[in-house]
Amino acid sequence: MKSTSTLKLCTFCLVLTFSLTSLSSRAVEYITFTGGQPLHHYQPSIIVPILTEAFKRNGIRFKAVHHPSLRSLAYSSTGVFDGELHRVYDFHKVSGGKYPDLIRIESEMLTIWQAVFATKEIKFETWDDLKGYRVAYKMGRKNMEKILHQFLPKEQIVIANNDTHAFKMLAQGLIDVVVSESRLGDDLLEGRRDFSKIIKIQRIHPVRIYSYIHNEHRQLAAKLAATIEQMKKDGSYDKIVGVVNNAFKKVSVP
Repeated sequence: MKSTSTLKLCTFCLVLTFSLTSLSSRAVEYITFTGGQPLHHYQPSIIVPILTEAFKRNGIRFKAVHHPSLRSLAYSSTGVFDGELHRVYDFHKVSGGKYPDLIRIESEMLTIWQAVFATKEIKFETWDDLKGYRVAYKMGRKNMEKILHQFLPKEQIVIANNDTHAFKMLAQGLIDVVVSESRLGDDLLEGRRDFSKIIKIQRIHPVRIYSYIHNEHRQLAAKLAATIEQMKKDGSYDKIVGVVNNAFKKVSVP
């Protein structure tokens, strides 16, 4: 009886040792997120260093890459890359729950404003005021896609490859209105002579931006959120944002 108990104990110890060894061998050492904006644009310029520091504090090396918005989403949601740099807070709602394997890291990265741009003064108080205009937005912006399709017929909606493409179409008179990020639009207008006739009509509403991590690394989501919250308390978050804001006052985004 004693020998049987000893044998069971030894077997348990071997299984436990093997399990711990396996878990250790699968420990995450390197994480890569993808995003739909070029990394020198405003959002990733803030989010990448914040995530780099957050992952570093958790003993993980971090890298960010850029792909067009929908391709980025396809890569991050299927696990080709480990997460998505920047999506709206209610991303799952506006995307119809199509990407369940992306888990929101529950600490807000930043708030951005959407804005309406045109080449002449137009009235804008509600989305209904855009009826009769050809309106463009950047491909992959699920929140804007949902809003515009609620108020405008599909023949009035134009999907641009990127923000620069949208503003080019506006400058050339191919469309009447662009809905884009307020700050990104300002940077584009400042840096391009061919956009000199474009004006910002109005900032319309704030958008809360979060990062999302693939379900494969779900155990990291809460740790990262807690780390980012700690960064907000210890001043390192504000320091990163301050450096980026100062840099964007000096240069414009091409």
